[in-house]
Amino acid sequence: MTLRLIRAAGLRPRPWPNGLGTTRDVAEGPGWLIGIADLGGEAAFSHFPETDRIFTPVAGEGGTLTLEGHPIPCRPLVPVLFPGDRPAHYVPAGGPGRAFNLFIRRGAGEGRVQACRIAASHGARLPGTVLALFCAEGVLDVGGGRLEAGDTLLHPGATALRAPGGPAAAIIVEWLPVG
Repeated sequence: MTLRLIRAAGLRPRPWPNGLGTTRDVAEGPGWLIGIADLGGEAAFSHFPETDRIFTPVAGEGGTLTLEGHPIPCRPLVPVLFPGDRPAHYVPAGGPGRAFNLFIRRGAGEGRVQACRIAASHGARLPGTVLALFCAEGVLDVGGGRLEAGDTLLHPGATALRAPGGPAAAIIVEWLPVG
């Protein structure tokens, strides 16, 4: 798989399938889709048949996701897994925000999302199963390249990442395809 850098500035907004919000598609592969959603206010989430979703607030104060009448607190940089084909409603806390989403077609594979904070001048090691690395805050040096907030690196492989100038936050996506 080829290493690919996707700059936030190059992503184009499009409406959610239900028209109630805006998203930016980052990348798509067999059985998965990564997107960044703008959370401007209270809204019902779009319906995605036969799809599970991992929703992670990356900007703003988080909020509350109500899934079939059950409220689920959504804190910044804490991934929440839920079925994308069930009615879901989101209310942001304290104003607009943004969320990182991994959509997984059921039966295609297993997706994992982990958020981590990295102290200034510290680093971490990525396993070889990483599909994508998203810079949620700050700046990250990874595999000889630099990610700024909102940038994504696809297929980084087993490598080190470092926060060179100040604290940073990253979303790490692992993908284990079926078969």
